[in-house]
Amino acid sequence: MANDHMVESQLSTGIDAPPLGSIAGMSVLTATAQHQVPFADRVVPRRPSGSFFAELGDDPAADDSEAVSRAMLREALDALILLIERVAPGMRGSVLLVDDDGVTLRHGAAPHLPAEYCRAIDGLKAGPVGGSCGTAVHRHERVVVRDIATDPLWAPYRLLALSHGLAACWSTPILDTGGRVLGTFAMYYGEPKLPTAADLQLAETATLLAKNAIKRARATTTLRARTDAAERLAVALSESEARFRMMAETIPVQVWTARPDGLLDFVTKRTAEFFGVSQHELLGDQWASRVHPDDIERTTACWKRALESGERYETEFRLLSRDGEYRWHLVRAEAMFSEDGAIAEWFGCTADIEEHKRLEAALDVAAETARQANRSKAEFLAMMSHELRTPLNAIGGYVQLMIDGIPTPATDAQLNFLQRIQRSQQHLLTLIEAVLTHAKIEAGKLTYQITDVFAHEVLGALESLTAPQRAAKRLAYDCSACEQRLVFRADKQRLVQILLNVLSNAVKFTPVDGRITVSTARISDTLAAISVSDTGLGMSPEELALVFEPYVQFDNALSREHKGTGLGMPISREMARAMGGDLVATSLPGAGSIFTLTLPLAKTE
Repeated sequence: MANDHMVESQLSTGIDAPPLGSIAGMSVLTATAQHQVPFADRVVPRRPSGSFFAELGDDPAADDSEAVSRAMLREALDALILLIERVAPGMRGSVLLVDDDGVTLRHGAAPHLPAEYCRAIDGLKAGPVGGSCGTAVHRHERVVVRDIATDPLWAPYRLLALSHGLAACWSTPILDTGGRVLGTFAMYYGEPKLPTAADLQLAETATLLAKNAIKRARATTTLRARTDAAERLAVALSESEARFRMMAETIPVQVWTARPDGLLDFVTKRTAEFFGVSQHELLGDQWASRVHPDDIERTTACWKRALESGERYETEFRLLSRDGEYRWHLVRAEAMFSEDGAIAEWFGCTADIEEHKRLEAALDVAAETARQANRSKAEFLAMMSHELRTPLNAIGGYVQLMIDGIPTPATDAQLNFLQRIQRSQQHLLTLIEAVLTHAKIEAGKLTYQITDVFAHEVLGALESLTAPQRAAKRLAYDCSACEQRLVFRADKQRLVQILLNVLSNAVKFTPVDGRITVSTARISDTLAAISVSDTGLGMSPEELALVFEPYVQFDNALSREHKGTGLGMPISREMARAMGGDLVATSLPGAGSIFTLTLPLAKTE
């Protein structure tokens, strides 16, 4: 103990200690380093926390930067080397730190080595011929070089070391508990020299202390990085929460969150203001007591299903406001899940849709009124059509009898008048039939008998039915591009009616000596088209846009010759669509028109 006291006394007073020559001396060094270190010509005691740094003027808690951590490590290593140099006269110590790549050595501390030398070896690469330190890292073992001037390990750095008065170097790798090299502790001498057992023990002790300093510095850096990250995360979360609350309070809906069990844990002021209570009073399941009695069972059942499945919650129900009035609300909620897939929280919003509901109800009433009006119109038209057709049929019958000479033969003048009456009667019947058909379509009462319809039968009938009108105007008729073997799925009577309307229009609006062309085309395996084109007057874009509108007639010389109801094309298109097809038109003024009917093909096709 006397020797221990002598060494401690010499360290504290700055008196040079004799070389350590015993194991007891090693213990003195270790014990001394545990309590105090010499730094800048003074002895620094260890703080109760275990740190020397505050006494040296830097508190690790004062700054969280990595640069400060490196500076503190350098100061700790400087203090350690100064301590070792006190008990090993003539020795100059150095600590190099290994980079993350495991091969690059960086300057750590060397208070008495020349600065130029330290700069030169900063970035030294570990290898089989890397001086004492580079080789020690490469081998993971101590490397002792007695004479730098002659040792081959120093060949790349020999002139550098000798020029700075360095003759011997013993380097010990600083290993962590897993065997990874953290750095090296080197002992330099100005003359060739081999270490004694005490020197080696001193190096081991210094290496152990250096390892602890490095590990502590790295742990501090890691802790600070994690602390900084946690603080940044906390700030970000705080800012995010503030933004969320600001957004929740400014958007025109009620925003709320709920725990996984469905109990509310946050509501906005807007929500509380609607109910006329505090925000706290709405937490938990208190909202349920404000749901309309007729809606509560459906609402809670829907909420329970969402809580069990994690699926979106969306429903509409009435809530009691602070004014005592129940108002309709649309409520939506989405579950937010944790990493393990469990529901972590519910985020929801509630929008007042009372005005929307009222408007919706008003629209329903208006729609029902319109439907009723259409039904009334259809019934009226059906009744009127029946009442008109009965006397017209009687007129037609009597006229035909008179034309046939019953009861007495008519004169030529009388026959002319009778034929005019007959044509007018037939025209009126056609108009009444069109109005009645349109009324049935609007009422959804027009029926269809869908069967296989052969194209050649329909096209042949059309050619015969329109032959007299075409002949009267000397119109050319071309059906050579028609595929006669096509078989459609359609109502044959309705199909003939559609095409007869289209062809009749083509005949009406094509001048004398014009041309009408009928063609077919397969669109797909299940769909085909029949097109009717003419060389008539054509239509302007404005007229084309109205061609399928009911009761619309165009004002031109030809249309004035052939007055109708304006229902032929609208009826034809509705019937085409009802049979799974369509009727479309293309036209240009002076270039004629093309009407194309598409219909499904029979499966045999």
